[in-house]
Amino acid sequence: MFMAYLVLSTFCLVALGYPQLLDALGITYTDWPHHVPESMFVMIYLLSVVLCLAVGIMMSYHLWSISWGETSVEGQDHAVYVKRAASRGETFVNSYDLGRLKNLQLFFNIGESGYPLYTLLFPFRISPYTDGRAWARRDGYERHHGVRRGEELTDEEDEED
Repeated sequence: MFMAYLVLSTFCLVALGYPQLLDALGITYTDWPHHVPESMFVMIYLLSVVLCLAVGIMMSYHLWSISWGETSVEGQDHAVYVKRAASRGETFVNSYDLGRLKNLQLFFNIGESGYPLYTLLFPFRISPYTDGRAWARRDGYERHHGVRRGEELTDEEDEED
């Protein structure tokens, strides 16, 4: 959510500060009535443009990855699993991918499986849907399909007895 707030705030500065940018650059030939020097406003404006684009792209990538039900590390692992499964004539199926909308609802703990949408806007203390060790999986899947035991790149830690 902090990425979304940053993108929104920098977008507002860029959209609403455009006339002041023209004044600061001397294009409109008006006096600069503000306390901030023109050069500083231009630098702040350019920084806001860059931050809005960079953080917006990063936020989009993370939301896309969440909607597929994978982390950055798992995304790299799954690319390898797809190739290995295809070489055997099998199909790799991510057991944690419950569908794009359901993955986003579970991640943000909203919708039919969680709390109302407005809980994203306020810092309410709410319980997560999981204990942090067990995550929701597709029905009938206890592990990924197309990956055999011992082929996992990020193996679960062995429990010591």
